[in-house]
Amino acid sequence: MSAAPEEPTQFAPGVISTQEREYGITFTPDGREAYFTRRSRRGPSRIMVTRWEEGGWTEPERASFAAERDEAPFITAAGDTLFFVSRRPIGGSFDRSENIWYVQRGMEGWSEPEPLRGTVNLPRGEIDDFTVGTELGPTLTPEGALLYWTRTSPDWGSDIYVAEPDDSGAFIDPRPLRLNSPGEELNPAISPDGRLLVFQGYRGGGIGDDDLYVSRRTDFGWEEPELLPPPINSGDSEGHPRFSPDGRLLFFSSDRGGGFDDIYVVSVAALGGFIQ
Repeated sequence: MSAAPEEPTQFAPGVISTQEREYGITFTPDGREAYFTRRSRRGPSRIMVTRWEEGGWTEPERASFAAERDEAPFITAAGDTLFFVSRRPIGGSFDRSENIWYVQRGMEGWSEPEPLRGTVNLPRGEIDDFTVGTELGPTLTPEGALLYWTRTSPDWGSDIYVAEPDDSGAFIDPRPLRLNSPGEELNPAISPDGRLLVFQGYRGGGIGDDDLYVSRRTDFGWEEPELLPPPINSGDSEGHPRFSPDGRLLFFSSDRGGGFDDIYVVSVAALGGFIQ
């Protein structure tokens, strides 16, 4: 898939990381196929796919299931389901808010997209000029028992929520994590061993604009988040973290160096005891 750099390095420059905006990368379990979001400076977001062939990544193309304004893909540990965020209307409504959708992989490729079943997606509503009903950044624990995602609040804040599947597989009873602050928490990523939660936050006292934070899981839940140090975080914005399937690498987006959101990669081992 990739070498394990000890400092953040732009991932696949000129192929995946380009002059456009790229973020939210996810990999199939074998690490040989990657899906990510690409957004032009004036156009909508799209989910792209690239494959590792003959020692390099192929030219990305739009994923078979993707439409305009789709983003933030996440592939489960089993590799058979891909969650993503879309503005496509649900059930023939005119609601164009962002909701969580999914596709399943079969012998003939990905299925037609369906909205996530359960009570995670909220219909759009108006509260004193503020709009609620936006769900972002889905991720699933390795065993598939918990769905984590971002929900916007009426004051335009963002918090991380969690929900569990019922017997039918529908995700129900959404609840906010206790680690949420009066600031913003979004785009969670769970390590393959389930012990680490890395997320994008704007919590005050950071290094740049949005920064990356890490929380460790204990028998009592998620610990108080810690700000990841430089050079992971920079004086610019970092976000959309994702772990590689084997847990060796941490991917994230950054606009450091005057960029326009490129994807960066760093070795998890290089972070030492801070993240382990």
